[in-house]
Amino acid sequence: MKRWKRAAVIALAIILLLPALLLSGGLSWLVWGSRDLGAGYCAKILATGVFVLGRTPESMRENELYFVPRLGYELDAGAKTVTAWIFPSAKRAAVYREGLGVALSLDGDTRALQAQARPATEPAPDSLKDRPWPMGDAPSGLPMPDGYDGAALSAAVDAIFAEPNRLLTRNTRAVVVAYRDEIVAEKYAPGFGPEQRQAGWSMAKSVFHALFGIAVRDGKLNIADPVPVPAWRAPGDPRGGVTLDMLLRMRGGIDYSDFDFNGRPKLGELLFGNSGAAEYFMAQPLAHPPGTRFAYASGSTNLLSWVLRRAYGDDAYYALPQKELFGKLGMRSACFEADAAGTLIGSSYFFATPRDFVRFGLLYQNDGVWMGERILPEGWVAYGRTPSPGGPDHYGAHWWMPGTDDRARAAARGICIPEDAFMAAGYEGQKLLVIPSMKLVLLRLGLCYFSDFPHDELYNVLQAFPEGRMAAAPAG
Repeated sequence: MKRWKRAAVIALAIILLLPALLLSGGLSWLVWGSRDLGAGYCAKILATGVFVLGRTPESMRENELYFVPRLGYELDAGAKTVTAWIFPSAKRAAVYREGLGVALSLDGDTRALQAQARPATEPAPDSLKDRPWPMGDAPSGLPMPDGYDGAALSAAVDAIFAEPNRLLTRNTRAVVVAYRDEIVAEKYAPGFGPEQRQAGWSMAKSVFHALFGIAVRDGKLNIADPVPVPAWRAPGDPRGGVTLDMLLRMRGGIDYSDFDFNGRPKLGELLFGNSGAAEYFMAQPLAHPPGTRFAYASGSTNLLSWVLRRAYGDDAYYALPQKELFGKLGMRSACFEADAAGTLIGSSYFFATPRDFVRFGLLYQNDGVWMGERILPEGWVAYGRTPSPGGPDHYGAHWWMPGTDDRARAAARGICIPEDAFMAAGYEGQKLLVIPSMKLVLLRLGLCYFSDFPHDELYNVLQAFPEGRMAAAPAG
């Protein structure tokens, strides 16, 4: 009965708020436009929740998928498969593969996907857990930072967990604040804690920015080069002018946008309607001259992942995240998932514990240097947070920046957002705010159903720190 009551509340919310939600794209993950995409979404979410995150199917059903009252599913724990349907005529199966995570089987041949399993790359040893922060979870032994308002910080963190709207709940699950490299605030929702892996969704793009930077460091790729898709490089193909830099900046000009909801939504097709996300994207035509327009496109990231795979070869490509990034940072939980074609879904399928997300933020806070070792090439972090000429001013290369409106609202509340602030952001309100000049990293993870998490609530945290408060106007 509880499930149906909650579903009724959501149905009422949809009826009352449908125009605004459709305009904002807030229902993009609910209204797929077809039964098979919806079934694929549900199968993928359930399988990842159980086999990657370690959650129960009941927990995933009651939370991530509770807005789908007609959902049916079958879970085979031995074969590590989930088959889901909203209507019996359209079923989709998702398969967990060791070392590659969950992928959808569009043709129903789950055995072919299971055969893709490969030895998992060696994770950072669990013994690191007992090492001092930030490599481990034990206290660093260094003096804790001072000069900030602990009571104000606690109140601001509590406010992120508050539910001001009972209709559109935010469901914050984790908040972690690191200041001057030390964790100064940490809070979790019941049932979640520092050891629980959580989904980053499009924060994955910013993690992938780091992997691409490592490839540039190693001389494997040059961002000024054209995208090496054979069909695009054919004489006369207008897509031949698209460079790797343009894809990183979402300015490739390809006829694709995550927010295109005409007919079957393209984001749904990319992630849940095709065996290969990169192959789907590279088949799209050009809509605008390369480099002239911004269009947020998860397909850009997945094509970049395909390029990375081509540059390294499969064995080195699959080992790259752990060997060159996660292992060096002590990110013991971090992992990507690959699609059925074997390409890591750099746009969306990245998972880690809250503290591992913060470790990643610390890497960017410190200009790509970790404990004295340069992981990212010099200038790569600045490149990520530098807007493209011609705009928009709030997006760089796979990283977001505070917008003009964000800064104006913050200033009206006496909050100073430093000029070097930038953010990784993902579906359902995932946020990782990095401010190098403040030596601050702020993480929020949760489950906002039909709206993003308001940035104002994050920036309110800055008031607890002297660098985040507007200077008083001089007297007279």
